[in-house]
Amino acid sequence: MEPNEPLNTKFYQLGNGGDLIFEHDLNALSDFLGRPHPEFHGIEVNDQVGGELQWIITADLRGKLEPPTSERILFSFRESNWLDGLARGLQEALARLCGQNVVRILASRYAHLELDNSRAYANQTHLALITHGDAIKQLSRDRNKLRLKCAKKDVTITRLRAQIASLEATVKAQEEQLMEIEEDEAGADLRGGDAFLSDDDDYEEDGFTEEEDYAFLEPGPDDVVPIDIEDEGSHT
Repeated sequence: MEPNEPLNTKFYQLGNGGDLIFEHDLNALSDFLGRPHPEFHGIEVNDQVGGELQWIITADLRGKLEPPTSERILFSFRESNWLDGLARGLQEALARLCGQNVVRILASRYAHLELDNSRAYANQTHLALITHGDAIKQLSRDRNKLRLKCAKKDVTITRLRAQIASLEATVKAQEEQLMEIEEDEAGADLRGGDAFLSDDDDYEEDGFTEEEDYAFLEPGPDDVVPIDIEDEGSHT
């Protein structure tokens, strides 16, 4: 079965003795205005992403055929089930029929329907205005929070950029110092000054050096210096 193919259909026409909410008033007003009995069609469909079944309710209030004629009222909406959709359709149809024929209704015994409809519309409008006002307040609060977050982010970005610039300057200064140190060490005389460094020239002979002065440099047999051990008995 295709997703948009109807799973079930329903049909309901007023004037057959039903007692649903708003049905009596809607049927009586339709008779007073000379209109055919309102009809309601329901189609169950499975076209939602989550697989939830819904009903498409269509209300058909045909206009008066004899002069003076009246316009047809036709509208559709979605509901979760057929009975809830039918009750909603009856209420909406009564409100639209009153709104279309307000002048004739106010001068008749059905004036209370228009008054009730006006009160319901006023209450609904008032509730919608309150909801709209609350939504505007919430949007304003959200906007202020967003602006505050953006301001904090800008301050953080500015501070981080300053820190990065400072670190880059420090790194550059250290690199320059290292280059200067390397240049100084490359041209320095490691033997100059008071450095305690020497080479073979320090051991050149002079007129005051005797041969025995070098005796300690001559190795003994097997490079081992003999040690005299006195006989323990010689002390007795």
